[in-house]
Amino acid sequence: MKRAATSRTAAESDIGHQGLEETRRRFKASGYDLLAHPAHVIRRAHQRATTCFQEVVREKNLTPTQLAALATIMQHGHISQNRLGRITAMDPSTISIVVRKLLKLGLVVCSSSASDQRLSIIRLTDKGVRYTLPLLAQTAEVGHLVLSPLTAREQRTFMRLLQKVVGTNTSGMGQASGRREDGAVAGKMSRPHRPARSW
Repeated sequence: MKRAATSRTAAESDIGHQGLEETRRRFKASGYDLLAHPAHVIRRAHQRATTCFQEVVREKNLTPTQLAALATIMQHGHISQNRLGRITAMDPSTISIVVRKLLKLGLVVCSSSASDQRLSIIRLTDKGVRYTLPLLAQTAEVGHLVLSPLTAREQRTFMRLLQKVVGTNTSGMGQASGRREDGAVAGKMSRPHRPARSW
C-alpha cells in the first residue's frame, strides 16, 4: 500500500509539472510582456508624475486634480461645473467631489447660471486666487521634473504623441473636435494598429 501511494504521489507530481510547463508554454506563445505593455508603462509614468507632484508642491493636502480644477477656474474666470469636468477630464462624480472639497476650503464659490438655473457656475474667491497663484509656478516645476530624463526635442515629441494617444489638442483645453488627419473622429476610439508580439 505504501509503495502504491508513493507511486501515485509521484505521478501526480509529474502531471503537475507537465501542467506547469504547458501553462508557461501557452503564456510565452501569447507574446505578453508586462514591462513592454503600453498600459503598464503609462501607469508607471503616472506614478512618477504623482511622486514629482508630492515632492515639489508644498501644499501637502492638495491633490493634482484639485490643482487642475483651481488653475482651470482661474484661467476662465468663471466656469460651469460640467465644463470644468470636461476640460480637466474628470467624470461628473469626481468633479463634484473636487468642487465640494474646494468649497469646504473656501477657495471657490458656486452660483446658479443667470441663463440656466440648472448650471452651477464656479469662480475663485480672493482666498482661492491667493492660494492658487504660487502653485502655478510649482506645478510648472513638476512638469519639468517629470520630463527631465528627456531632451528638449524628445519632450516635444513625447507630449505631441501623448496628446494624440489621449485625444487632446495641443492647447490642453480638453478633447479635440472635428476629424483627425487620419479621418477618424476625434474623441472616438479608432481601430488601433496591431502592436508587436512583445507588447
